[in-house]
Amino acid sequence: MAASPISELGQQLADFAGAKKADVIAAADALAAAPNDDAAWTDWENVRTSIDLRAYLTAGLPDLPGLLALVGRVSWTDQFELAEGLHGSIPIGPVTLTLASGSLIAPPSGVDPGDARVVAPYEPDRVAASLASPFGGGDGGVPGGGSLIRLPQNAGFGGTLNLPLGPAQVDASAILEHAADGAVTFLAVMGVEFTPPIQLSFGFSLDRVGGIVGVNRTIDTQALADAVRTGKAGDALFAVRPPSSPDALIDELRRYFPAQPGHDVIGPTVRLSWLSFGEAGSFVSLDLGVAVELPTAVVAIVGVGQAQIPSLPEILHLRADLLGVVDTGAQTISIDVSLVDSHALGAFALSGDGAARLNWGSQGYLVVSAGGFYPGFDPSPARIPPLRRLALGPDTSFPSGLSIRADGYFAFTTNTIQLGGRLDVTVGAGIDAHGFIQVDALVQFRPFFFTADISAGFDVEAFGHTFGGVTLQGSISGPHPITIAGHLTIETFIHDISWSQTFTIGTGPPDTAAGIALLDALEQEIARPGNLRVEEDRDLNVILSPRMVDSPRVALPPTGTLRWSERRAPLNLHLDRVDGQPLPAPAGATLATAITAPVRERFAPGSYCNLTQAEALNRPTFDVHDAGGVLAAPAPAVKPLQKDDNRQVQLITILGGVQNGPRGANHIDLARTAGLVSAARRTPALSSPVPQITTSREQWTTVAGERPAPVLDSATAAHQTARVTGGVAVAALDAGNPVDLSRL
Repeated sequence: MAASPISELGQQLADFAGAKKADVIAAADALAAAPNDDAAWTDWENVRTSIDLRAYLTAGLPDLPGLLALVGRVSWTDQFELAEGLHGSIPIGPVTLTLASGSLIAPPSGVDPGDARVVAPYEPDRVAASLASPFGGGDGGVPGGGSLIRLPQNAGFGGTLNLPLGPAQVDASAILEHAADGAVTFLAVMGVEFTPPIQLSFGFSLDRVGGIVGVNRTIDTQALADAVRTGKAGDALFAVRPPSSPDALIDELRRYFPAQPGHDVIGPTVRLSWLSFGEAGSFVSLDLGVAVELPTAVVAIVGVGQAQIPSLPEILHLRADLLGVVDTGAQTISIDVSLVDSHALGAFALSGDGAARLNWGSQGYLVVSAGGFYPGFDPSPARIPPLRRLALGPDTSFPSGLSIRADGYFAFTTNTIQLGGRLDVTVGAGIDAHGFIQVDALVQFRPFFFTADISAGFDVEAFGHTFGGVTLQGSISGPHPITIAGHLTIETFIHDISWSQTFTIGTGPPDTAAGIALLDALEQEIARPGNLRVEEDRDLNVILSPRMVDSPRVALPPTGTLRWSERRAPLNLHLDRVDGQPLPAPAGATLATAITAPVRERFAPGSYCNLTQAEALNRPTFDVHDAGGVLAAPAPAVKPLQKDDNRQVQLITILGGVQNGPRGANHIDLARTAGLVSAARRTPALSSPVPQITTSREQWTTVAGERPAPVLDSATAAHQTARVTGGVAVAALDAGNPVDLSRL
């Protein structure tokens, strides 16, 4: 059950009642339970006099000149002023501050409105500011001013400012707020717009500069991504289309940059235009803001691009809002783009979304889409929200009843290309005629596969009933074999006639092209010079002579090491395909040469292993496998030479031209002095270098009968081994601690 407004207000007032706090809360609760009880009103009116009304009304407000005099007009004894609340203005030079607040009035006990009683005034939730001429307002002035808004639950204040200064228009928004743990947080978004713009060259101009500063604030990338869809992010940060009220602006900024102690946000904003006409607009403009969160190094780039005809915006107006996020910790780059309030030719609305995701970590992937994906395609592990198709549709109804709508999409991932579109045409003139055509296609590279769906139709309706129509649906997929399917339906007002047929062309398994043998492919990689490079060539006793730059040979001293690695196929793994072509049987290769350390690279399992759709969705997109090794010459059998040194050393110091022998002077221990100097130059270190938390790659194994199972470093290797041996791949920790299900 929601709390009564009287009880809620009583809780706020109790904080200013000193020792009577409990009495104020109890009296407010009693009045909330019986608002028509005279005894409850008497108790409330008696106890509320203990509340410091002046401190309550000015809580959190700055010490403004004239504020106390304005608040002093309101008292518990003056029922008229109490009912009116706090209203008044404070002139401070050219600035006039206006305060306003209402009062909580209990409903009358009878039909006479005069029976209503005042519980208490509310705290002023805002302080409005206006500028006098010549800065703003009045004759010859430019509208300007601002407001100071109290945040909910007295968490702090937010403010807005608009200050015209001749050729520059300054606008700013700021938030001073207390976080949940009591830390003070601050956020400011500022901008200066130039009128006329500052001309650069070739028609380009600088229209606006600004910045974002946040102390103990973070970046909510999800909130920004949601706001890009509606254009609210660009409106709040760049004043493209300012929110309707200061309250809405402050709420938007608090949502995009919430309080987070220990995190800071900073970055610039700028607006560039091409063929700018000042207040009339420009042909092309770009608002761009960069916000960097410290210390996480998350970078958010917000942009608003617009293209229009300034004198005829109804003919063409395009607006695309963008959000790009670079998260070095998660090793991801994400881009979201949306068309906002776009239209063309005064009759068509343009809409649609785009997205791109890049991950360069262990779960590496690349996904780019404009308008969505092939129906049913899941872009996992990339996290992409549902995207609107790129669409062109009627913005207004045509007098002739003609309606045209077209939408489409294009996408590509690491292993697919997808595209499609739909066109609908409707003509309404008493009898409605509707026709459409739709195409969806997907091409998968490895293993090679393609599918395309096409549908078209035409129907006529009269008085809400279908008079007749024709619908054709078809699909083609391949190449193993190429399958063509079609379905035709003829609709009549009496009976529907349907016909279906499927054709196949050719036979054979997928990827039927002859491929290269695994060992032949690796032999080519061994002979490739680019796969071999020097790993370590430091030897103080050996000087390498210069060699020709174009020489394919690698030169290194006898104690040096070589690094050989290739990316064509992983080693020590059962492979089903190489170069996208199937092998006659699962095969693998091992580097037989003695190596000092393996070289590991990231490979896409789907490029070398036959995975089902379920396996492709649940396995890592990229996994780490052996790709080569570090080669070194065997250590020479050298017998160390040992010889005793019986020489004695005496230290003689010369200070001020006086030579001192080894016995009569204060000697300096050069070894200890050198040690102190070296220690002072070293970087600071923790008192205990032992790591408190360590991480290691998850190990896997296979379970197959009683045979001992090898321990493997990747899930892909374990699953491939289990497929060949007929076992089951499990995590090594799970295999070492099995659960006895027989007792459950």
